[in-house]
Amino acid sequence: MLLCLGLIGVAIAQDGTIKEIVIRGNQTIAREAIISAMRSKEGGAFLQSQLAGDEEAVRDLGFFKDVKILSREVATGSWELTVEVEENPIIKEIRITGSTVFKIEQLLPLVTQETGKIFNFKTILPTTEAISRKYEAKGYFARVDVVPLADSPNTLNLVVVERAVNDIIIQGLTRTRPSVVRRLMKTKPGRAFNEELWIIDRRRLESTQWFESIEAKTRQTEEIGKFDLLLDMKEARTAQIGVGLSLDPRSRLAGSIRYYDTNFSGTGQTTGLTYTQDTAGAGASVTLDYINPFMDSRGTSMAVRAYSRVNSYFSGVGIGSSDSPVGDQRFDERRTGGSVAFGKPLGNDYSASIGGTYETIKTINLKSTGSNNYIQQDGELATLSMGVARDRRDVPLDPMEGDYARLLVEPAFSNITKIGGDVGDVTDVLGRHTFVRSTLEYKAFFSKRPAKDKPIDSPRHVIAYRARYGVISGTVPFFEQFFVGGSDSLRGYSDQRFWGKQQFVTSLEYRFPIQKSFNLIPFVDYGGAWGGYGTINDFTQYKDPHFQFGYGVGIGFKTPLGAIRIDFGFNQQGGNRTHFSIGGSF
Repeated sequence: MLLCLGLIGVAIAQDGTIKEIVIRGNQTIAREAIISAMRSKEGGAFLQSQLAGDEEAVRDLGFFKDVKILSREVATGSWELTVEVEENPIIKEIRITGSTVFKIEQLLPLVTQETGKIFNFKTILPTTEAISRKYEAKGYFARVDVVPLADSPNTLNLVVVERAVNDIIIQGLTRTRPSVVRRLMKTKPGRAFNEELWIIDRRRLESTQWFESIEAKTRQTEEIGKFDLLLDMKEARTAQIGVGLSLDPRSRLAGSIRYYDTNFSGTGQTTGLTYTQDTAGAGASVTLDYINPFMDSRGTSMAVRAYSRVNSYFSGVGIGSSDSPVGDQRFDERRTGGSVAFGKPLGNDYSASIGGTYETIKTINLKSTGSNNYIQQDGELATLSMGVARDRRDVPLDPMEGDYARLLVEPAFSNITKIGGDVGDVTDVLGRHTFVRSTLEYKAFFSKRPAKDKPIDSPRHVIAYRARYGVISGTVPFFEQFFVGGSDSLRGYSDQRFWGKQQFVTSLEYRFPIQKSFNLIPFVDYGGAWGGYGTINDFTQYKDPHFQFGYGVGIGFKTPLGAIRIDFGFNQQGGNRTHFSIGGSF
């Protein structure tokens, strides 16, 4: 009996028809657009249960603040539907606020809502998602809220809420000043937080070797989108004192004392003193170093060096030979002088530098053996250096990606008063002369970033490339030429194997990580120097470009004292040479 009554009720509900559908409140949106969204149609069956779905369908058009559908039976089995809508306002202005990373002109093209047309909330989601993706592509995070303006209903007001640093709180420091740490970081309080920039900041802090460990945490604040960055840092020893003995190929013994501190009194400044005394009467060598990377709040740096040092050579074999000296075949050269250099950033990637060097050069302890195989050019030398650089490497000391370009121009003055040995017949250099040495260098680093679930500073396979060209105009002393050969230019060849007034060197390396602190590095070098002083001993020189090829494999270590490289190089003549360097190749 109950089942029969239910079937009769359903039959009655479906028995009615819709005589008319009345639309009220629409001014911009056409009646047909509203009706087309509804399942209920004029002349069709009237279903009370279908009206809620029709309301939702009309609302989903996106043009209305509110939608109501009312039904009224105008005759037995004949129904009238009234659809009452409240349209959104017509947008006359689009306003975007809160963005500090991008200019408004960069975000407006992402807004799909057009001015002069009724606001459609369905266009907002694609717009907010597009703006968020633009932030993510640059390493930032932001959400976009639609905040209506009560006094301007025709304005689409988009508020960008950037994830930003409220404060940087540094803990654990007992020596290093917190201001020094903050100066090294490009992540700043009050600025939008960039994940990639923070990782670079962390690598920069670690590369100073001032800290044994750095732990970073975040703490949310009451202000939406802002957080505190907490750094817990454990300091390492930065001052080093070393005492050592060395023995040259002539069995001459020398003792040395070295003091170096890369974070003097926690200021980030570098101070150094090196003292060397040999047993052959050449006298002491002393070098004083001072570097202040934070001269002012604009990033100006200063480096000062004063020195009086002895360079030892061998008059029996001299430069241009790999033979060992015999007998009393040696002479010494003392260079006394100093240098000062200043650097200043020009925006995010560019920097400029200017500096000067002055030194006196004097040959001492020259033993007369009847041989002319030595280089003597005594006198004075003053050099002014001016450079501009663009640095887009992630971390300068150990780059994995980015590039670096630098132009260095060095006008110089020389006053050579005495010459002898292999260059004794080059009298043009005597007296006062000027020359200009210009160098253009480019470096590039390529690597694939690790997956998002791995730290961005994870060990990577890195392809490193370098090209360097230099040219000198004017009368130049021998040791102020360009020299090619050795660990920093053409591996597989003797140090300073080629020289001249022009140089070109290019290198390519593949840095293959075995462990986080150990790399295997195949390399190829190509280049040479030409157009300078002539052939001396076994070192044949060239007037015109004559490039050489070197190749081999190196191993790189990261130690608490810095990076160390050992390169096993081979040259195109079939020879080989092992090169040891501190700080990497380039």
